[in-house]
Amino acid sequence: MTQLTGRVLNAQSTGWDEARVGFAEWAPYNQNEPQVIVFCQDTQDVVNAINWARENKVPLRARSGRHNYEAYSSLNKGGIIIDVSEIDFIRAEQGGTTATVGAGLDMVTLVEGLNDVGVSFPTATGASVGLAGLTLGGGFGMTTRLWGMTCDSLAGVEIVTADGKVLNCSREQNADLFWACQGGGGGNFGIVTSFTFNTHPVGNVAIFSITWPWAGFEAVVDAWQKWAPNTDRRISCALMLLSTGQIKLYGQFTADDKDLPLIQQLLEPMLGSFPPIVVSISAVPFVVGARTFLRVDPLNPQWFVHAHDDEQIFKSTSAYVFEPLCANGIGTLKKYLENLPKLSCPPSQPSMVQLLGAGGAVRDIAIDATAVYAREADFIIQYDAYWTAPEDGKPTLDWVEQFRNEMTQWTKGAYVNYVDQRIPQYLQEYYGPNLPRLVEIKAKYDPQNLFSFPQGIPTSLP
Repeated sequence: MTQLTGRVLNAQSTGWDEARVGFAEWAPYNQNEPQVIVFCQDTQDVVNAINWARENKVPLRARSGRHNYEAYSSLNKGGIIIDVSEIDFIRAEQGGTTATVGAGLDMVTLVEGLNDVGVSFPTATGASVGLAGLTLGGGFGMTTRLWGMTCDSLAGVEIVTADGKVLNCSREQNADLFWACQGGGGGNFGIVTSFTFNTHPVGNVAIFSITWPWAGFEAVVDAWQKWAPNTDRRISCALMLLSTGQIKLYGQFTADDKDLPLIQQLLEPMLGSFPPIVVSISAVPFVVGARTFLRVDPLNPQWFVHAHDDEQIFKSTSAYVFEPLCANGIGTLKKYLENLPKLSCPPSQPSMVQLLGAGGAVRDIAIDATAVYAREADFIIQYDAYWTAPEDGKPTLDWVEQFRNEMTQWTKGAYVNYVDQRIPQYLQEYYGPNLPRLVEIKAKYDPQNLFSFPQGIPTSLP
């Protein structure tokens, strides 16, 4: 019988409460507590944990950054959580073209470690996001339109499958499983222990932030949705529509030093859409830009797991937009943001809609070349609601659901890294036409559905 190895914790262990809680602090952890959490130190620890779970018929969940919006990676009553967050090495050479990195890296450690050797690849804009979940679900960030999604820079994967075998996957080896690891979602096919990425040299970038008053809502949103997917691909950006009555654009221009002054001209369509309140443009080293968007708070290291204020609860969901919203669509965004349920959430964390720009390099790849099908989307809508008092939960969840549902006349699908248990046809929404192939690969590598969780890919379709 296989024995567990690594840093093994149970309910009697020091640090248990911290170990079992994830990003979604609202989740019912006490009612869905695992019997054991293994913080794996290397690939063999993962092999042992999977074999132990299979031999003992104990349900398992894979976990990296604990960032699952529905806490699927942490809620596993009576089961085992196999956590790879301590597999966090970086192997890269100065000015090299590839990097092999541990699956458990958080964004700050990753970006700063790669910067030490003058390279990077597409990463996220949340400090506590784990590399594994980000990559396996696709991956958007502030270099997406230039370098593609995180999974688009992937060159190789080391993964432990349900039978305890360690497989190396690439376009030449176990190519079907490699394809599934490029957007097929985390925790479905095995547990990744390391990734090899193609890297890009880094230097200086221009970062920008523009704020408008609410009076400019229609003009700014309309200008942004036509500009953001089609402007110079060296610009990646997001537009935040805050329920407190502000509109904020933030982004990055990743260019050679000689081209950085072009940013003012490139932003003219937005600057001219409506008089802004605040405009900030700065040329900074790449790593400084990355840290800015990661919103790193060195005085609060707990941020890496608990990204919200104490006792604050959130709900996030998403949809893709494939063509500019009409006036009614823009008006619907405004209507819902102006008609939030009365909440106890502090103004420091307002509910909002974020529009994440796509286009550029995302569109260079065919919809069936990776598991990410929404290559032609102009942008992603992310609906974010926050509250603190328990009695605010139902009206807020209903508000988010109604908001998303009313917008579906102008949207399509959903981003798998923003999982939402209230989406009824979630498999079709997340994976579109790539779902049948993903199911075939699931049945091949995990026929007994050992890697099972709510909204996971099944071994067959009805």
